[in-house]
Amino acid sequence: MPQYELGFRDYWRIISKRRYVIIFTFLAVFIATVIYLNLQTPVYKAFATVRVEQRKTVAGALMEYIAWSAGDLLVTEAKVIESRLIAEKVGRRLGLITDKTNRDDADKIINTLQKSISTEKVLETNLIQIIVYSDEPKKAALIANEVAKAYVEHDVEQKNKQARQVREFIESQLVTVEENLVSSEDNLRRLKEEGRATGIAVPLESRIVDLKSKLSELLTRATEKHPRVWRIREQIDDLENQLRELPADELEFARLTREIKVNEKVYATLREKFEEARIAEAEKIEDVSIVDYATVPNVPVKPDKKTGTVLGVIVSLMLGFVLSFVVESLDTSIGTIEDVEELLKVPVVGVIPHVRTEETMALPWWRKGPFEPKPGPLDEVRVRRIVHDQPKSPIAETYRTLRTNLKISAAGRKIFLITSTGPREGKTTVLTNLALTCAQMGNKTLLVSTDLRRPALYKTFGIKREPGLNEVLARTLKWEKAVKGISDILIGAMGFDEAMKTPGLDNLSIFTSGHIPLNPSELLASKEMQALIEELKSKFDVILLDSPPTLPITDAMLLAPKVDGVILVYEIGRTARAALLRAKNQLESTGAKILGIVLNHIRPETEMYPTYYPQYYRYRYYGQEEKKGKKGALAKNDLGRREL
Repeated sequence: MPQYELGFRDYWRIISKRRYVIIFTFLAVFIATVIYLNLQTPVYKAFATVRVEQRKTVAGALMEYIAWSAGDLLVTEAKVIESRLIAEKVGRRLGLITDKTNRDDADKIINTLQKSISTEKVLETNLIQIIVYSDEPKKAALIANEVAKAYVEHDVEQKNKQARQVREFIESQLVTVEENLVSSEDNLRRLKEEGRATGIAVPLESRIVDLKSKLSELLTRATEKHPRVWRIREQIDDLENQLRELPADELEFARLTREIKVNEKVYATLREKFEEARIAEAEKIEDVSIVDYATVPNVPVKPDKKTGTVLGVIVSLMLGFVLSFVVESLDTSIGTIEDVEELLKVPVVGVIPHVRTEETMALPWWRKGPFEPKPGPLDEVRVRRIVHDQPKSPIAETYRTLRTNLKISAAGRKIFLITSTGPREGKTTVLTNLALTCAQMGNKTLLVSTDLRRPALYKTFGIKREPGLNEVLARTLKWEKAVKGISDILIGAMGFDEAMKTPGLDNLSIFTSGHIPLNPSELLASKEMQALIEELKSKFDVILLDSPPTLPITDAMLLAPKVDGVILVYEIGRTARAALLRAKNQLESTGAKILGIVLNHIRPETEMYPTYYPQYYRYRYYGQEEKKGKKGALAKNDLGRREL
């Protein structure tokens, strides 16, 4: 097949051709989407807003400035809101969980509540939205408000618990420090009362501490060899020697004095912190407050029927287009005239439009479709002789085009075999209408029913089947006696008026099949058949042989070498390209000359380039007379089609 890029016309052809796939897919997906959306349980969304603050003392803020992050705090608090602890509090506040509720039922209720709760941080703020989803709007708002209240209550409890723990810790430390202070004071007083110490070691120790402080400061500006450094070190050594010479009671007196000073400072600091803790515990400051309470939602957020319907339409259309191209790619038939000619290396000599018949009207709706032509159906017999019954119709013109193309490509040839790849591709219809156009041109034309298995020519013209070809080949009758002419047609089922409606039948002769033989292939391959063909050539201008399909039956291959040319009828969409190519190769293997391909049952708007043949759906044939109706409108032509 030729390789070329698809253009807009190709895409439109595929879409038009596969319109039923698109329509069916669209309806199926769209209906499924609507049903799915209506079966979904509506979900309502309610949300409350809380504000989270972090209050600290100046000292605490300075110590935690580097480590503290408002973003981390909000994330942490959001997780607390979504926790089982808050869900359990909400369950108890709503009365869903009581002390009598068993653990398993309580866990189920908590899990259900927890799944319905979510949070969302409001950007660039310290606000958190508490979002609750429920199948009942009032229930969603109620749960959202209860979650906010439970979270505030939990925050207060946590803050009070921390304040209480701090106060209790400071209180215990105060007791310990106070006991140590009292003990040190008692020991110091006892030493004074007993007169064992005068307190002389206290100023010595104080002097030593001052000198060591000066020495440390001096060493930052001088070395160890500096005279002042030496003097201070000598003073420190002298005082330490004096301190070592003092009695033990004096040293104990100095130690107790130091402990009392330290314990007094610690006790004063703890006492101050204790009062602050008592105040903080009594204040009960809330770091969390409710900004907005949830209101009852009016419209469910799920399912979003409007958005879902729009998406369903888009997806169904996209899926329909995709499937149409998939079906087209899987279609093994041939879609364009160029494809046929490229594949078979044989020209297309005719393109015959589709005609709606009573037989096609009996097909299921998915095969005949809603886009069939508007005029009433024709029976199959009338379609086979439409050139005679409706000579001014556009379809009749396509057979005249076939006759002209055949005359050009088969100049000097008289006898032709009409066959097809498989059954029901319309070869007999093409055969009879082509014969009628030849007869109307004044050519002495003979139709031979070489289809001895399912003959149809006698039905088309309403004549008797016997005697015919079978009797002639069996040598029981001369062929002149078997051939039917205009007189047989006039007295046949067509009748005088029908037969004489259009001139040309007087130039047409019909060689019917006769009785159905038991050995049709042997008769067609016999010497008598060859001799008959040679004799008929001298008597007629055009001879057309009706043959069974090529692939299922061998008759066409037996007759093909005996004729001047073969015309292969092909219906697009019915036969695969591989089968068509195989039929052509089989015929050529017998020595047959294939003159061309006739594309039959073509729907112009879907399967071929419309510039190739008359748009019989789009315009009135040039030879048709205009007829005025009652209101001046153009009347319908013979096929019921109107000029646009």
